[in-house]
Amino acid sequence: MELIQDAFVALFFAGLPVYAFSFLMVYFSYQKGYLSTSIAFKNAFDKNDENPSQLSKKNKKNLPFFHSKWVTFGGGFYGLIAVLTFLIIELLQIVNFWLGVTRWQDVTDLFSIGAFIGMIVDSFMNMITAAIWFTYWPNKLPASHFLLWILIGYGCYRLGAHSAKYFYIHKRFFPLKNTDTHKM
Repeated sequence: MELIQDAFVALFFAGLPVYAFSFLMVYFSYQKGYLSTSIAFKNAFDKNDENPSQLSKKNKKNLPFFHSKWVTFGGGFYGLIAVLTFLIIELLQIVNFWLGVTRWQDVTDLFSIGAFIGMIVDSFMNMITAAIWFTYWPNKLPASHFLLWILIGYGCYRLGAHSAKYFYIHKRFFPLKNTDTHKM
């Protein structure tokens, strides 16, 4: 019973966010031309010359921020979870800062050299934490079956990528019917 309950919690807290982020990243990869519908998504990050994917380390300078980080972290499921972890850590730090602001001096302190260096160091440390996301999440999630969470996350990642390709090819979930109107 605990396993089933943990599976539902994992689906809600891990599966849905991973599905949504996977869908968005893959959909925009197709839309911007970084991925081709002619290759299977599982081969998108392969390092061969026949692969028309632009999601590679040699092209990462030409990619938007999140796609570049996705490639930097290795691409695929691992890279996507690392980017999502990095995004969540950074957003939590921003929210915690703004919740802790009690006076204007706290805000003006952000414009000092020390604060700027601190932000760079924090961002670098957050990237390291995101790269080893499998050590970060067990302490943050209410899970006794962490492997189950990873499997559900992976399934939702694949489902999100497949849904994005389908949606990109068909452009909408429910195509509009041909509504030719004739003037009488």
